[in-house]
Amino acid sequence: MTRIYPLIVCGGVGTRLWPVSRTQSPKQFARVGDENSPTFFQSAIGRHTGPAYHEPVIVSAVRNREVLARQMDEIRSKGTVIHEPMGRNTGPAVLAAAVSLVARDPGAVMVVVPADHVIKGDLTPTISAMLPAAQAGRIITFGIKPRYAETGFGYITDGGPVIGYPGLRRVERFVEKPPTRKARLLVESDIAYWASGLSMFAAATIIEEYRRFDPATVAAVEASVAHGHQAFDGFELSAEHFAQAKSGPTESVVFEKTDRISLAPLDVEWSDVGSWSAMYGISESGPMGNVIQGDVIVVETTNSMVRSTSRLVTVVGMKDVIVIDTPDALLVTRVGHCQDVKKVAEHLKGDNRPEAERHVPVLPKIEARAYGAFVPLFQSEGVEMSSARLAPGSTLDLTAGEARELMVGRGAVLVTGNDMNLPLSSGLRLGLTADQDVTVVNTGLEEAEVVLMTLHAHAAWQADAPPMAEGQEAAALRPVAAIGA
Repeated sequence: MTRIYPLIVCGGVGTRLWPVSRTQSPKQFARVGDENSPTFFQSAIGRHTGPAYHEPVIVSAVRNREVLARQMDEIRSKGTVIHEPMGRNTGPAVLAAAVSLVARDPGAVMVVVPADHVIKGDLTPTISAMLPAAQAGRIITFGIKPRYAETGFGYITDGGPVIGYPGLRRVERFVEKPPTRKARLLVESDIAYWASGLSMFAAATIIEEYRRFDPATVAAVEASVAHGHQAFDGFELSAEHFAQAKSGPTESVVFEKTDRISLAPLDVEWSDVGSWSAMYGISESGPMGNVIQGDVIVVETTNSMVRSTSRLVTVVGMKDVIVIDTPDALLVTRVGHCQDVKKVAEHLKGDNRPEAERHVPVLPKIEARAYGAFVPLFQSEGVEMSSARLAPGSTLDLTAGEARELMVGRGAVLVTGNDMNLPLSSGLRLGLTADQDVTVVNTGLEEAEVVLMTLHAHAAWQADAPPMAEGQEAAALRPVAAIGA
């Protein structure tokens, strides 16, 4: 039996799901529900696991390599990873996977799976039924019967059966995000389907059709594969050549132009989860219509979604609200206004705020009374981290005990003692062995902040490590990201 290669495309940012989704931690890697639920990406892999499928092929931005590897390891997935050096929409991503697959399996058939959708129901019977059509050179796009007149989705209209392939339909036309009246007419016509984003074809077919409509992009992607290299965690495409590929979705470049296109209806519950309202709609609610995730208390509140990832959140006397709390940002909006959340992300990006790009670590505030005293930041069995502020001219004594590492977050200090007289500025750190007593002096005109990391005796850096030899102090200095700057 021929098995199908699931292609999981991990592009996009999902700004409508800010503050959970950020540029460097996009929607597909967020949990679908509470902290015990799988992520969108993990769910996508899970839907396409079993006898009908090969291990997945995953195309993702190189900046997401760490979270990708971690989440694959959590579900023990052994898929093939292709790292994109920059985003070029779905077309070049699909092409890169197809070119790679054809080289090792000329008859490979792929099903393209968006990594950030929620689907309830079994896709495999319909996908498997379409395998003969895909092997015969058909390009199949999967449609969902619309439940309402959604203006944010694309539509596909049914042009009648394809003879010889049960369940397969001809495509009459594509309609991209119609206005409300047209969307209503499409739903009432009973021949329109939502475009689900899932598609299926032989790898050789999509390369051949792409070459008909955009040969330059095919050449660029083929060169990016030929000149790419195998890294420890996946295959890295050549940035020089991939940058020459034209950015565009497979749908507009190929599907809307080719005569090989077909439609296969899917009988499942589907959502592209393009907003918090949509997330509320797919989540299981309680008796009062509330979706509660995390440490949350609601009182006299109805038809609302409240999600907390780090602390207690309480909501009293509200209805139809969305409250999303993360350690560094809080979103409060009303159901029906969630499409405008992307404007917040755009505003943050315009102001160069880090909250648009990544989740910003939140450290405990150190009050003025903490001058010269360490305040705990982090503690585990093997390591402790604490921070102290020094006023200009003040000193701080570090007595011997265990191996430590001193880091300067801001300002300028002088470390003295043990035949040491070493200036340190912001971004530098110094290793101290267990037998070293030193004094830290703020030699600047402004407040300084230092962070001390203590490694306990059973940790990897043992407390009885040998002291630094004469002349080695400078070698112990290493640049580090500024802390507290």
